[in-house]
Order: sequence, then C-alpha cells, then structure tokens
Amino acid sequence: MIPEDASALMLERGSPQPLGLSAGALRALVRPAAGGRVAAFWREAAGQRAEVLMPMDDRGFDPLFWPKAGTYPLVPFSNRIRAGAFSFGGLEVRLAAHPTCEPHALHGFSQLREWRVTQRSAAQIEIRYRHDPAQASDAWPWMFEAIQKITLDPAGMTHEIGVESHADTDMPVGLGLHPYFAVARGDSIRFSAQGEWEQDEDGCATRLRRLEGSARQQDRRHDGEPFTLYYAGWDGRAVITRQDGATITIEADQPFDHLVVHVPPGGAYLCIEPVSHVADAFNLASRGVAGTGMRVLAPGGAIWGRMRIGVT
Repeated sequence: MIPEDASALMLERGSPQPLGLSAGALRALVRPAAGGRVAAFWREAAGQRAEVLMPMDDRGFDPLFWPKAGTYPLVPFSNRIRAGAFSFGGLEVRLAAHPTCEPHALHGFSQLREWRVTQRSAAQIEIRYRHDPAQASDAWPWMFEAIQKITLDPAGMTHEIGVESHADTDMPVGLGLHPYFAVARGDSIRFSAQGEWEQDEDGCATRLRRLEGSARQQDRRHDGEPFTLYYAGWDGRAVITRQDGATITIEADQPFDHLVVHVPPGGAYLCIEPVSHVADAFNLASRGVAGTGMRVLAPGGAIWGRMRIGVT
C-alpha cells in the first residue's frame, strides 16, 4: 500500500528553489519542499568544487523513489519495520509498505512530506514538519512535530534533528539522518563500535552480537563491494579519508549510538547513518529484546540528535 498523498509530492521543474547556505569556503543547498533534504554540500577552493555529499539535481522525483544524494531525515523511525506493523500501548499499528522492500515499512515518512522554513540566515536554516493523524493518509496515530536545524561554519556542517510529541499518550519514536557521501575506490572508512546486529535476508535485525578487542575497530577500504551493516554502541565518530586529500569527520551525540553503514552495488556512494535504534526496533523491543534503542516520548516530551560533518 502506498500513501494516498505520496504522488502529490512529485516535484516538477519550477518547484521551490533550493535555499543556499554558506560559511567560508563551504556551501550547502537545502530543499524544504523535497522532504526536508540537504540537497548538496561542498567546498569551493581555487575555483574548484569538491563535493562532500552526492549532489541532487534540480529535476523532480517520485518521493517513494528518492535520489541517492544529499541527506534526508529519518522520522519517526529509522530503517525497516517488519511487515509494516507493530504493537504499542494496546494499539496495533499498520503502516504502508515501501515498494522497494515490501512488505516492510522503511525510513519513516517525513522525507515524503513538505517541510516549512521557520528561521533562516546566511549560514543557518530551521525547518519543521508537523504530523497530524487527522490530516495524513498514513497510519501513524500520534501527533508530533519534527525540527531540523542546519548550520554551516568554515570547518563543517552541524545538522540537528528533533521530535516533539503533541500526542495525548506515550509514543514510540526513533530518528536519524541519512547522508550519501561522495567517495572513490580506495578511500578509507574508520570507526569503532561495541556490537553488530545480525540481520535476516529482508534487512531486519535479529540478534545483537558483541564485538571484542580489535573487532570493535572498523577499518575498511572502499572497494565497491555492496554491504549494509548495523552497529550498536558506536562511539559517535567516523572518519572518511579520501584520496583527493580531503578528510571527512562524522561526529554524533546521543541518542545516535547506533550506526548504519551502506554501500550499493558498484560503490557509487557511501552511507554512514547515525540513528537512534536498529532496524525493526519496535517489534524487537515488544518481544523483550534489549539494546534496540527504541525510545518512548511522553506527551509533551522531546528527543534531539546531532550530526556534525567536519571537512579538512
């Protein structure tokens, strides 16, 4: 099942233009109407443009088949919910399956919606998406507002994301950010994590495996081989060392202690996704599985996470 209003977000040429941010040699474009996405992030030096993220083009796109570029928000959950269904607080929730991974739901739905600009300056923008179950065709039964604050400085970009509950009852929640980094074969990726989640053939997590000793230190060369891995107990830092001389440092705060690392077939890009929970966390938690990262917001509660991308 596809959300009834998804086609209404098909962006055509002539849609609202990206909004630019700048600080020093760094530049970014934000597209609030295109699912609250950072559409591009790059450094200009000596007349040359060096992409940090894979850039989106200006063409329209089907929001259910989004371009593999920029960064988009993961709200109110990250990754998959098995069969698009879970139980919480006596409610049986059934969400739309995503057409690329049916029958599972994928990556929340805020990236399918238009966000509105609430603050803007030369180097910073704040955008918001308000979810009202009475006005939305999806089946998420809790009211909430999501907020993104994106700030450039001469050394990097800070991307904050939060969720405020406006529901009358407790709400399960997850959040994260999904950047597509520009990489080339031979670039290195380094980070540390205490555990790795095993997963089934559908990409849903099944069991947490603790990593010991040197196995906690991940040091990979980007070689184009595809993989998707789920880590827990991430220490909040990852470094991409590129052959063009750039070093990209990804840092994140709590609640982003889970990490998804993904390379597609052919290795055109690299996703390093700071997230608050593992794939299918809501169902795992309902079965008593520990360490999933699922959070619960009380009425009026809020949760915030921060990712910084440093460029040197």
